[in-house]
Amino acid sequence: MKNLLLLLGLFFTVFFTSAQTDLFFSEYAEGSGNNKGIEIYNPTDQPIDLSNYYVLRFSNGNSIFTSGGATQLVGTIEPYTTHVLVNGQTTSTPTSPACSPEMQALADQLDHDYPAPTYMNGNDAIALVKTPSGEPPNADMSNVTPVDLIGEIGLGSLISAETGWSYVQDSTLTYSGSAGDTVTGQVINYIVQKFADDGETYGPFWMSWTSDHSLIRKPEVVGGVLSNPNPFVVTQQWDTVPGQLDTSGYFVYKDIWDNLGTHSCIADPSAIHEFIPNGVLSIYPNPVVSERFTITSDKLIKSVQIFDLNGKEVYNKTFVSLQKEAEVKVGQKHLGIYLVKATFSNNNTITQKILFR
Repeated sequence: MKNLLLLLGLFFTVFFTSAQTDLFFSEYAEGSGNNKGIEIYNPTDQPIDLSNYYVLRFSNGNSIFTSGGATQLVGTIEPYTTHVLVNGQTTSTPTSPACSPEMQALADQLDHDYPAPTYMNGNDAIALVKTPSGEPPNADMSNVTPVDLIGEIGLGSLISAETGWSYVQDSTLTYSGSAGDTVTGQVINYIVQKFADDGETYGPFWMSWTSDHSLIRKPEVVGGVLSNPNPFVVTQQWDTVPGQLDTSGYFVYKDIWDNLGTHSCIADPSAIHEFIPNGVLSIYPNPVVSERFTITSDKLIKSVQIFDLNGKEVYNKTFVSLQKEAEVKVGQKHLGIYLVKATFSNNNTITQKILFR
């Protein structure tokens, strides 16, 4: 096992480069039930035969992919275009629902039966690899070339009872349990507990970025992760898709697939002049320990909104004079995780999570 983890460590550091030489994951759609999909992008100026490429799932912190499944890709991916792999389940069982037909209609390829990579649930590492002449990958990864990686391989017991990754490291969160009682959840190495101290009450699922969310690779990323990160910090290369208002007026983040099949990347010479960065947003202190915090940006801020995790707006301020730094005073003490949405002068927005404690 130690030798395998060492081998994995040689594969997959965060990789930014000006030379676009291979494919990478561009979207990760982890929705309700089996509404799961993965988008792959070609940042090169040449078509690429997909038959040499496999998507692998390292299930629940496992150091090998055999229990999570491997899927060989099919077809050809043209320059600056995508290939979408979607969960292929079409009938429901008592424990496993069918994938949405609407989502499957967006696919270039439907995945095979379980176990398969698109049965991920937020705490599985997903790898893109290629093998000589498309031969099946060996369990010890000895015949694969790493291409890209979402997550961290080989966390073992650290993640077997966990769900997703968080942006908060090594802290204890206090939140309301299912019965309304106060419980605690430990965040270790960016991983959020699934259960509270009693072993029964579910922990703060809302801390996860990779569970029940669609993630889009940042446009400036032009190559894959080629070594196993420690830890995996999802926000370095990925953005959460903006929430959408449901019929009750609440923001929801599950089952948003609007961007599947297209990707904006600075590698594409035809899109480079069309891409307008949203800007950089900083919030401090975070966690917030009072009713005030400061928000700064490299772009002029027009308004700031704060939402709870049910999508209810708890704060809204529009600035008469646009500014790059503003103090936000929420007016009352809040506890827990909230979403801060900044709207800029060009109407672009950035949403970040913030912890009040």
